[in-house]
Amino acid sequence: MALQNSPLWWLFSAACVAIWFAVVLPAMPTRNHRIFVSLGPLIIFAAITGYCVEFGEAFTEILPVYCGLVLTVPVGVLGHRRALRDMLSDPDVPYEEASGPWTLQGTVALAVFLGLSLFYVSR
Repeated sequence: MALQNSPLWWLFSAACVAIWFAVVLPAMPTRNHRIFVSLGPLIIFAAITGYCVEFGEAFTEILPVYCGLVLTVPVGVLGHRRALRDMLSDPDVPYEEASGPWTLQGTVALAVFLGLSLFYVSR
C-alpha cells in the first residue's frame, strides 16, 4: 500500500505533535516558555497550509514534510532537556540566545528529516 497522499498521514502528524509536546514542554522552565513552544506545531501547520494554497498541492501529499519539521525540535532537544531548562531558567540569558549542543543536534535533525521528507514527497 502506497502511503503517499494517504489519510494515515493525519495520524502520523498527530503522533508527531504528541511527541513534540511530550519532549519539548518538560524542557521549558516557565509558563511563557511553554506557551511559546506550544505554538510551534500550529505555526508549522499554517506555513504548510499556505504553501498548499499558494501552489495548489493536496495537503495530504505535504503532510510528510509537516511530520519531518515537527519531529526536528524534539529530536534536537532529546538528551539535553535538563541543560536547556537550566539555561532558559537563567534570567540573564535571553531566549533567542539560549544555544548549546541541542542547537547542532536540532540542525542535523532538520537537515535529515527535511531532506528525507522532501525526497519522499518528490517521488
